[in-house]
Amino acid sequence: MINNSSGCGICGSHNRSVFSVGKVSYWECGDCGAVLMKPEFRLSPEKQKERYLKHENSTENKGYVKFLKSFIDPVLKYFKDGKSCIKNILDYGCGPDPVLLSILQSYKAEGLLSPDSTIRGWDPFFSPDTPFYEGGADLVTCLEVAEHFEEPAEDFSKLFSCVKSGGFVAVGTMLLPDGGREAFKSWWYRSDATHVTFYTEKALRHMAYENGLEWVSALSERSFLFRKS
Repeated sequence: MINNSSGCGICGSHNRSVFSVGKVSYWECGDCGAVLMKPEFRLSPEKQKERYLKHENSTENKGYVKFLKSFIDPVLKYFKDGKSCIKNILDYGCGPDPVLLSILQSYKAEGLLSPDSTIRGWDPFFSPDTPFYEGGADLVTCLEVAEHFEEPAEDFSKLFSCVKSGGFVAVGTMLLPDGGREAFKSWWYRSDATHVTFYTEKALRHMAYENGLEWVSALSERSFLFRKS
């Protein structure tokens, strides 16, 4: 079934088809390959916030801390001299307990980041008043956030606007599995009701290109680095 009334929320293509998993329906783009949950099946903002508050994402959760380090360590390792080129860091979508900020602060104390570096966290639910850096940050991290984007073209535009020219954005999310719709139906990452947008590498590259960023590297199977021209 092809949708001709509106375009893909990522690339704008009208080459979209709909399929269902149980009671939930999704759009699949025939061009960029992204899969987006149809709006009528998304949770309300109130329900989303309620669910986020139930996450056990704290510094006491050693597994979660290990997961965060597996994301940020390769990012920092990419820069041979992080002290000189990364001074302003923004964690975009830091959540109610910004553990990644705590890890970065500890790295700063250990001398892995510049002693005059600043680290901020912004979140639409929990830290909406955090100011973005004037002129943009040297590094913007966005871990386990992009899959929550309901309007990905608009959301990525806002995300990428937070980085300065020459700066970097590290996006952490799981790409769609091989195997098409059958694989998607049994994919554990899909089962979180707040996960509404799922990407291919092509879709992520498109988002970057549209916002003046270039693809730098896939640092892992779920960590992708971009640089603003």
